[in-house]
Parts: sequence; C-alpha cells; structure tokens
Amino acid sequence: MPKYECYIIAAFFLIAGCTTKTNTNVRGRENTQSLDYVINKKLSSSGYSEVKGHLPENGVVPTAKVAFQIAEPILTNVYGKENIESEKPFSINLEADVWIIEGSLEEGYDGGVAYIEIRKSDGKVLTVIHTQ
Repeated sequence: MPKYECYIIAAFFLIAGCTTKTNTNVRGRENTQSLDYVINKKLSSSGYSEVKGHLPENGVVPTAKVAFQIAEPILTNVYGKENIESEKPFSINLEADVWIIEGSLEEGYDGGVAYIEIRKSDGKVLTVIHTQ
C-alpha cells in the first residue's frame, strides 16, 4: 500500500474518532446540554398530588443565606442582572414565617428596589415586586 494511502486511512480514523454526535434524546428526554437537569415531558405531578410530603421542622428555607440564594436568581430573571447587582447589599428579615428581602439604593439615589417575600416553611414565593 502506498504511503499516502496510509496517511489517508489514518486521517480518516483520527477524524472519525474525534467527531462526536450530540444525543438529542436521552432515554426519552430532551437533552438540554446541561449536566444538572434534562427536560422530561413524561414527568407529571399526577402521581404525587395526594401525597403529603415532608417539610423540615425548621422549614425548607431555614436561613437568610438560603432565602437570598432563592431570591437572587428569581429577581435577576425578572429585573435583570445589572439592576439586581446595583441594589446590593440586600436587606433580609424573617417576619411571621416569611423572609422579606429588599434591595438597597446608594445614598442620595432616587428610585425603587426589588422586593420579594418567601415563606420559610415551604419556600413558596409570595410576592415579587419592584418599588418605585
């Protein structure tokens, strides 16, 4: 076999080995290109709607840190990253099982801030607004 044919065959195997095919259907689920989750259109709450779940005694949102970790991506999605970053540091208070989280303004600045309420016991988002 001539030398150039060996190079062609070697190049073919090298290219074939480096080429990957993206699987768009992983066990019946749409591949989202994320390692954290996949979209599964077969997933339904119908089998669990009557089941009473377990809520931790100190709530699913037990600390101010967890409350902010929930609030920040929600507020960022609604009001934009730049707006939310400009309102840091946020003030947080727990009042009657509800975390109240509110942005701040630089001194002398007029305007509103992001505000969100999250229930400590079950994590339900009760209010999302931006004051004026």
